[in-house]
Amino acid sequence: MHERMNGFRTYRRRGAVAVQVAVSMSAIMGFAALTIDVGVVYNAKTDLQRTADAAALAASSKLASYDEGDPMELARAEAHRIVQANKVLQESVAVSDADIQFGRAVYNEQTGSYDFQPTTEFPDAVRVVMKKTAGSANGALPLYFARIFGKQSTDVEAEAIAMMVPRDIAIVADLSASHNDDSELGNFKKTDINLFDVWEALPISRGTWGIGDGVNPYAIGDPGNPPPPPGYFPGGPGNGGTDPGVLATGEVAGPTFGLMYYWGNSITQTYEPSNDPALRYYKKNKDWYDNDLEDWYEDAGYSNSEIDALMSNDYDGNGAWEERVAVALGLARWDSGMNNGLWEDIPYNQRKNGNGNGFVSSSELTWLVDYPFEQGSWIDYISFVGKSSSGAARADSDFRYRFGLKTFTNYLLETRESHAETSDLANVPTQPMQAVKDAVTHMADLIETLDTDDRLSLEIYGQTARHEVDLTDDYESVKNRLNEMQAGHYDAWTNMGGGITRGIEELTSDRARPTSREVMILLTDGKANVSSWGSTGDYTNGPIYARQMAEEAAAQGIRIFAVSVGSDSDSALMSQIAEIGRGEHFHAEGSIDAYSDQLEAIFKKLGGTRPVELIK
Repeated sequence: MHERMNGFRTYRRRGAVAVQVAVSMSAIMGFAALTIDVGVVYNAKTDLQRTADAAALAASSKLASYDEGDPMELARAEAHRIVQANKVLQESVAVSDADIQFGRAVYNEQTGSYDFQPTTEFPDAVRVVMKKTAGSANGALPLYFARIFGKQSTDVEAEAIAMMVPRDIAIVADLSASHNDDSELGNFKKTDINLFDVWEALPISRGTWGIGDGVNPYAIGDPGNPPPPPGYFPGGPGNGGTDPGVLATGEVAGPTFGLMYYWGNSITQTYEPSNDPALRYYKKNKDWYDNDLEDWYEDAGYSNSEIDALMSNDYDGNGAWEERVAVALGLARWDSGMNNGLWEDIPYNQRKNGNGNGFVSSSELTWLVDYPFEQGSWIDYISFVGKSSSGAARADSDFRYRFGLKTFTNYLLETRESHAETSDLANVPTQPMQAVKDAVTHMADLIETLDTDDRLSLEIYGQTARHEVDLTDDYESVKNRLNEMQAGHYDAWTNMGGGITRGIEELTSDRARPTSREVMILLTDGKANVSSWGSTGDYTNGPIYARQMAEEAAAQGIRIFAVSVGSDSDSALMSQIAEIGRGEHFHAEGSIDAYSDQLEAIFKKLGGTRPVELIK
């Protein structure tokens, strides 16, 4: 009985378990369906989110690509491309145009994050919604075990928003003297220099057509004042204005000084200075044989003895050459003290007291044309043109001893380039300086148009490196300051390492924003030649200093874009600096027109080269 009872009890326990299993099977199957289908939904959601993130980032990176076409069309196409390259649960998916939305990311100070505001007016952010839903091109996500309970599918979607991140940009510009080179006579065989444009842009008030002091010309024919210039050269008085230096109105294009009163032949790469009638040849230690000049001296009232002395090289070795050239150019009058000389016709209180010999000394000169700029002198100009070491003479020895508007304008660019010496050069189109100014202006204008919340600063370097404009969203102040400056503005050398240092200082200052990306745009047309301890002409330690500071910038999280212009720039060093700074190197070269166009395109690209990040 007891065994039966035990057997009965065993049977009942086993039967109870079977019943429980049978009863629980539905729940077990439900849990299995839930587990598997939840996994499918989770994986689908993950794939959709990954795809949406990638598409939004790629699309937003195109929003400033105005140099490539319509940015929104480019962004939309990029989003489609990225979506097509990704799969969701191993299946291809698509995104509709309606699910690619453009807008602006607006910083919310209360939340410390960015809000997305839809707009197609210069958008800086993209929202991408990836869907596997009923009615979408991808359809709803099919379920598996849940079908037992009549649940065939479910809707799954993911959203991502990416924005172009605001930048703090330090423009680090090379303002060494070499930024005049493509306007100087020293390069006329390499490129079609624009020296005429420089002269034309100088204020006419600095000189005058014909002769005079540039502002209040004296009356021709008064005692001691030279007569009209000798000869009737192209463009000269009464000769039809065929010279390029004469405008259609008959007025001179730029300032003139004494007998340097017309431009002469146009400068091309085949130009020959010895064939230019506008350049007067007055060689040192040589008697001059020039009938036009002798006739002009006679018309001016000089005696035969004075004319003989002015044409003779007897005292050139003692320092009289520069002074007799100044008289021959109509810049000065010689009060010789010789009997029956011109000086006797000059009122006593307006003349110098010469010693009566044939030595044309500086103490016997009365300057008829004042030197027109802040520093320099006519004697210094004349001495410069007589040197074989000038850039013009090295390019063509026939420039030596030839005087005229070309060599005077070149003298300003080659030896009196700083703002303290010739401030008017800030307003003339010296090259490549003007191309740099134009390129920076185009970039700033693009940034302003896009309303990107970028900020700009201006740092410059020559021998010394200086901070010019604080980080600001007042882009006009940056453009205006650069446009006020000139090649060799403060000094002449190329302290690239110092320029990078100034950029680092500004981008790590209190003015830099923690929410922005720090970017440096480094520009040069030459070679780093100033060491960390200030030694100039150091082409070994100058590049070392520049690379060291680029490494420091990279350590501070600053990205460096390097821009070089011209064949004389150190492209290899600039490539190294861009690589160190995790940026990119751009190079412009060729004719003035060619590299001007290239620089414009480069700086437009830099204006739109924006970092992007997800904000949702």
